[in-house]
Formats: sequence, C-alpha cells, structure tokens
Amino acid sequence: MRINSRALDYFHPKPWDVIADQIGRYTAHHSPFMAEIVDSIRACGAAGRLAGFMSMHDLAVTPVPVPSQGPIEVVWVRPQPHSGAPEEREVLIEHYAPTGHDDRIWRPGTEAVALFWRFMIEKFGIEPNRADNRDGASAS
Repeated sequence: MRINSRALDYFHPKPWDVIADQIGRYTAHHSPFMAEIVDSIRACGAAGRLAGFMSMHDLAVTPVPVPSQGPIEVVWVRPQPHSGAPEEREVLIEHYAPTGHDDRIWRPGTEAVALFWRFMIEKFGIEPNRADNRDGASAS
C-alpha cells in the first residue's frame, strides 16, 4: 500500500559530468549555486554515493544504489525565479519521502551548498568526505 507520497516511481541517473554540463548550459547563468552544488558533490568524493539527474532547471538526488522501482526517496534542488540579480536568487530544497513526511526549506542561494549537505546528512546519512580532497584531487 502506497502512502500519500511524492517520492518518485523511477529514477534515471545521469553521470555527474553530464549533469555539470547541463547546469552550465541551462542553469548556472541565472542560479550559480546549482553549479556550486554539483562541484561540491564531485570535489568531496560523493559522486559515487549519490545519483542525480536534471529536470530542466531542477536537480534530483538520491543515494546509490538507486532502487529499480518506487517509491524512491529523493531530494530536489530548485532554483527560484526572481527579478533580482543571480546572486540574490533563492533556492528551494525539498525531500520527498516514501512515507509522505516531506520536508522543504527556502533559503537565499548563498546558503544553497550548506543547505544541500544538511539535507544529504539528515535524509540519507551521506556526508561530504573532505579528506578525499586534501591532495587537490577531485572525484567525478
């Protein structure tokens, strides 16, 4: 029996370099924090622990391994249209839980990366592995 949930029925992950390219072409010019989030995933060794895909301007993320069928727990990162300059844009981060106990937080885009990792830690137990980046190497 499915509970009233917005969790996804399917999740088709894309490689993080493809996601970074999509963000560069469609989102980074008006919401630079989207590229910063993907850069942080790749730089801190989390690319192998998180799967993602883009839906136009929004980023969906779930832990690896991705279930083959739903409901699939997902965190959405959504830049919010705004009439101000890109650095003034806001971000909406939403967690869609299979239980229906969804969570959402709006913040200024300047807080997007920290808020993203807060969701990864709280919802999925995935922390950025900062030790991976000590020697300057980046994960992809």
